Amino acid sequence: MKFVYGPVPSRRLGRSLGIDPLPSKTCNYQCIYCQLGKTTCFTNRRSNFYPKEEIISEIKTAIELNEDNIDYVTFVGSGEPTLYKDLKELIQYAKKISNKPICVITNGSLLNDEGVVDALLLSNVVLPSLDAGDELLFKKVNRPHPSLKFEKIIQGFIDFRKNFRGKFWIEIMLMKEINDSRNQLKNLKEKIDLIQPDRIDINVPIRPPTEKWVKIPDKQILSRLNEIFIECNCINFPEEGTFLTFSSDFEKELLSVIKRHPLRQEQIIMNFSSTILSENHLKQLLYNLESERKIKRKIYNNQIFWMLY
Repeated sequence: MKFVYGPVPSRRLGRSLGIDPLPSKTCNYQCIYCQLGKTTCFTNRRSNFYPKEEIISEIKTAIELNEDNIDYVTFVGSGEPTLYKDLKELIQYAKKISNKPICVITNGSLLNDEGVVDALLLSNVVLPSLDAGDELLFKKVNRPHPSLKFEKIIQGFIDFRKNFRGKFWIEIMLMKEINDSRNQLKNLKEKIDLIQPDRIDINVPIRPPTEKWVKIPDKQILSRLNEIFIECNCINFPEEGTFLTFSSDFEKELLSVIKRHPLRQEQIIMNFSSTILSENHLKQLLYNLESERKIKRKIYNNQIFWMLY
């Protein structure tokens, strides 16, 4: 499928059916820690990048196949999903044919946009990211589109939270000597206190980041987090489980997932191993795709990850 993938194992959402309405790496941020690599379509203009009828058709097929095997229908993927102009209609359709909760994973940059707000108010969970407590650090970490202003984004968080009746979980990506100092965390906590989310999730870059100089914080950060945030959830552990494949075409199914979600080699072997595809055969297929410059291998934290070239 082109727009729908999974279900994939999620560290927060269980079995998540992903819906990705954007071309790969379409975003209004260029985050230094992005697991997908550098943003190639850098825009803050909302548009229907693909016909919504095609996306809706895939949503229908995927939900019919997986209704009993998913915990969430999640709008996420290879860019910022709120850039899709008719996102509201996609969410409405998913709610019409499924009783599963709807989650939108977003960078939160457009929570001050009326069209985005109308769409996201229909969801059950909104999961935005917030990695900085001031404009200077925001620009360093997220490298936003020039039209985006930090204080306006924060006000969008505050206003949306007041009107949203679902669950509002903020995710923070912590990086060593970038945003993990006591002062930086206190600035961030001040903004979060104004927003009042239902939950704070602390993450670290467990997959290869865009910039090589992005590192996982030292373990001493835990005491600092306990001191400043008091209550937060650390989700910095690898997800476990398999993801669904829709066909026996290894290349097609692999590319469908890793364009949105780089995978550890052990995950690929666990998911695709069969009487036909042995571990050695799978490794050879991966190396073949690498030689064709369709995927690339990265060693990160002593693990092999595979992602789009």
